[in-house]
Amino acid sequence: MAALYTKVYEQEVLNYKIHLEILGYSLPTIKEKRLYLKAFFKYIEENKIFTLEEIQPKDIAGYYQTLQQKRNVNTGELITQESVKGRMRIIQKYFSYLIEIAALKKDPASAFIFSSETHVRERIIFTQEQIRELYEVTEDLQEKTILNLAYGCGLRVGELVRINKEDINLLENVVIVEKGKNNKRRLVPLTNKVKEELQEFLQSEEIRTKNQDGNALFLNMEKRRMQPGSFVRILKKLLQKTEFGKKMPTDALRKIGIHTLRHSIATHLLENGMKLEHIQYFLGHDHIETTEIYTHINQNQLDNLKM
Repeated sequence: MAALYTKVYEQEVLNYKIHLEILGYSLPTIKEKRLYLKAFFKYIEENKIFTLEEIQPKDIAGYYQTLQQKRNVNTGELITQESVKGRMRIIQKYFSYLIEIAALKKDPASAFIFSSETHVRERIIFTQEQIRELYEVTEDLQEKTILNLAYGCGLRVGELVRINKEDINLLENVVIVEKGKNNKRRLVPLTNKVKEELQEFLQSEEIRTKNQDGNALFLNMEKRRMQPGSFVRILKKLLQKTEFGKKMPTDALRKIGIHTLRHSIATHLLENGMKLEHIQYFLGHDHIETTEIYTHINQNQLDNLKM
C-alpha cells in the first residue's frame, strides 16, 4: 500500500496504534486495525478530503460501497460480506475513539450498523435457581471459586486458565483480567459474598501450597495450572449432581461448557435491569452487537413463560 501523504492521517494512524497498545491488544490485531484504518484514509485522500472534520456520513457510505467491489489479491474473488463489515466496524471503533478523546464533536459513522452476519449458535442458559443448585452441590472451595469466577464474574475459560493469585485484588474488590480476548485488560467487580469466598480460597492450604506454575490460581492434581478441559469436567460433574442436570438430555449436556455460565450471568444481569453497555464492559465485548444477543435470549425466555 502506498504511503499516506497527508501528515494528519499519518499521525492519526500512529496515535491509534499507541491507543490500542495501551488497551492491551495483541500485535496481530493492532497490525490488522492499523492496516485497515490506513486503507480508509487512503480512500479519503483520493477523494480530496484532508482533515478529519471534513469526513461526512456520505464518505463512510462511499467507502463501504468501494469495499463491496474489492477483490482478494490471491483469489481474485470479491472479499466476503463478513470481511467488509469487519473492516467497517474497525472504522466505526476508530471514530468512537475520536469522540471519546474529544478530537471530534460529531461521529460521521454513528448512523451505520455493520453487524456480524455470523449465525448465532443455540445457547443453553441456566436459570438463577439452577445456578443456586450448582452452588449447593459444590464439595470444596476450588469448585465454588470456579463458579464464582465463571458465573459471578463472567470469565471465559481461557481467562480462568491464565488467572493468577495476584489478579484477585480484594482491597479494591475487583478481579483483574490481564489478558482477555484480543489481549484486552479489564476489571470485574466483586460482590461482598464472592469476595469473602475468594479470600477464604486464597487463604486455604491448597492454594498456599507451592505449585509448579508460578502463581496460578487454579491447580490440577499435579499442582500445575489447570487447563480448559479440567474446568469443563468439574462443571459437568457438578451438573450431574443436580436434579435438573440428571434430567438433561445427552446432546444438551455435550453443549455445556464454561461459556454456559458466562452466558447465564449476562442474561441474569439483563433480567435484573443492568444496561447493555455495562454488560458489554463486564463481559469484555468489543462490539455492542455481541452483547445484544442476550436481549434475544431474554425475550425467548419471556415468551416461553407465556406458553
